[in-house]
Amino acid sequence: MGSAPGLDSEAAARQSLIFHDDEALVDRDPQALANRLAQHYSVLDFGARPGFEAGFLHRTTTAQAGQLLLSCGFTTPIMGTIGQREGVGSINLLFSGMVTYGGGGQEYLVNQQRPFFFAASQEYSYLIDHHFNGVVFDIDLQRLRQTATAMAGLGVSERRFVADFEHMRAIGPTTGPVQELLQVLCRSFRMLDCQQLRELHYLEHLQVDDLVYRTLALLLSPSLRKILQEDSGRALDRMRVFEGLLEWIDANLCSRIALSDLEQVSGYSRRNLQLAFQQRFGCGPIQWVRQQRLEHARQALLRADDAQTVTIIASRYGFSSASAFSRDFRAQFALSPSAVLREGRRRTS
Repeated sequence: MGSAPGLDSEAAARQSLIFHDDEALVDRDPQALANRLAQHYSVLDFGARPGFEAGFLHRTTTAQAGQLLLSCGFTTPIMGTIGQREGVGSINLLFSGMVTYGGGGQEYLVNQQRPFFFAASQEYSYLIDHHFNGVVFDIDLQRLRQTATAMAGLGVSERRFVADFEHMRAIGPTTGPVQELLQVLCRSFRMLDCQQLRELHYLEHLQVDDLVYRTLALLLSPSLRKILQEDSGRALDRMRVFEGLLEWIDANLCSRIALSDLEQVSGYSRRNLQLAFQQRFGCGPIQWVRQQRLEHARQALLRADDAQTVTIIASRYGFSSASAFSRDFRAQFALSPSAVLREGRRRTS
């Protein structure tokens, strides 16, 4: 005993990882590795499987994709337990090997036929029977729900997806779309290994973490897949209505705009408007209107002639108080309106 059947330590050390393979760290001390893992995970138990201690080998590397910390690695047989973490989901994607996960009184066998495991905040155990080569990482469950809601479109509540992201499960490519989504995940991980993109800092602009969250939302939410498959026509109509509302706002920024006006123009309820603007812009509709007024006022200050003052321009865009306009303008642009006005006149002089 001392190494996994059919795979000695030297062969294990040569197992390729999906990204940053040449940067991988090799651990042969289970306790030292357990201490390092505890810095990122709620490790309740960890160690080599009995009978495999002498041949223990763990080879791993990490990559940051936005807010995601992704770990890919290879390990000889180990066992352990990850503790409950409120609001945090665990993703394990296997490329080769076999793992038995356990939680909530259930067991989930993960292998190359069923390579994906998800645990939503729950404590779970794992037992690697032969070896494991794959990717593991944590996700923000609230962000996952928000991603699914945004993908579903205007008028769909986040509550629609809560149940989809609450239960532990293992997933295999039982249908064509699921298999394609798993392949999208793999391709997104391989993007992290593009050396030139890394050196030019393009990866951060490609927002790989957003792609991962959107893919996970589709993988884990039958509700979202159903909405996108059966409601695509109505979703497009809702999007057109919303775009029309944004055009109406842009054309009426010099007039008073109340939430009731937005309800009347769009035909949507106040609640759905709040949801739609939060999904699209991360703020409420009236807050967004105020941001647009400030941006148009900034452009007007840059183009102002000698007859136009800060007060006149502020009043044109619905700001009755010059001091309130100046305060909000500074908060938005970190400059005073008078400084922008002077800059505009300097450019045109």
